[in-house]
Amino acid sequence: MTLREPQVLWLALLIPAALVFFVARERRRVRIARRLVSERLRGVANPSRTLRPWLAAFALLGCVIALAGPEAGFRVVPIEQRESNRVIVIDVSLSMDARDVGTSRLEAAKAIAKRVIEAQSGRVGLVIFESAAEVVSPLTSDGDAVEALLDSIQAGEVSNPGSDLSVALNAALRLAGGDPAQRGDIVLISDGEDQSSRLDDTIAKLTQRGVPVSTILVGTAGGSTIPRTEGGGVLLDDNGQVVTTYAHPEALQKIARATGGTFYANPFGEHALDSLAATGGTLKQKNVRVPIERYQWPLAFACVALFLGSLANRGAE
Repeated sequence: MTLREPQVLWLALLIPAALVFFVARERRRVRIARRLVSERLRGVANPSRTLRPWLAAFALLGCVIALAGPEAGFRVVPIEQRESNRVIVIDVSLSMDARDVGTSRLEAAKAIAKRVIEAQSGRVGLVIFESAAEVVSPLTSDGDAVEALLDSIQAGEVSNPGSDLSVALNAALRLAGGDPAQRGDIVLISDGEDQSSRLDDTIAKLTQRGVPVSTILVGTAGGSTIPRTEGGGVLLDDNGQVVTTYAHPEALQKIARATGGTFYANPFGEHALDSLAATGGTLKQKNVRVPIERYQWPLAFACVALFLGSLANRGAE
């Protein structure tokens, strides 16, 4: 027998004071009755009335024990949980500042990433990349914290111009594949521009490790210029020509197809990512021993004591 809240038992120290009060009250009633009521009407033939204060005290004791939450024995409860590690990888190269999707590609990527996080039932990590990758958040169950970090990232934040999908995927693989006991997958969000030279080697590594990569293209084939963050205007190349960036789905499609993931192009619809949410982890079942509450026992004792106290009150003035 154990108690869920043993500190409640301190209330039992008040019961002796309550018993003294009940006994004193009973004696006072008897003294008044002897002065004002005849012996025959007072019910002197019921000697059990002297037990009434004690029964009331025992009833209070039973209530205190019930409040303490007594527990005895265990029952086995099956619990299903989805275990998964999902790493979200976001392209933050300068081309993600292009506004060919109604807003900047990066803002659209953030919105998509938040939808993926909200649908994720396991742990989630966050990696951003240009020609180098940076882990913004390790795997965590705190999706709200990852969403807050998402709001703070900006294009060009890694300070390594370019776009290397291979570097990004290797950084994500180290997070997603770090726990072999749990399923891991990667969600890559980019406009598809890639200057990597070892993408095929990285894809082979992902396939060997069994880590699927779902890719999400943000951007259009028509392309767009890139606004400058300082000084206004648009981004120019070294020759003074306006830079136009186009979405390139080829590399993203190749990654998803080779690793067993899914490719999405501008999935801005409400249910466009439902199939991605459905792949979020492995469903596992485990049995948990839960203590059985036995508060009914002392509560029943208290009710019986109150009932007996009511019977002992027969013949009251």
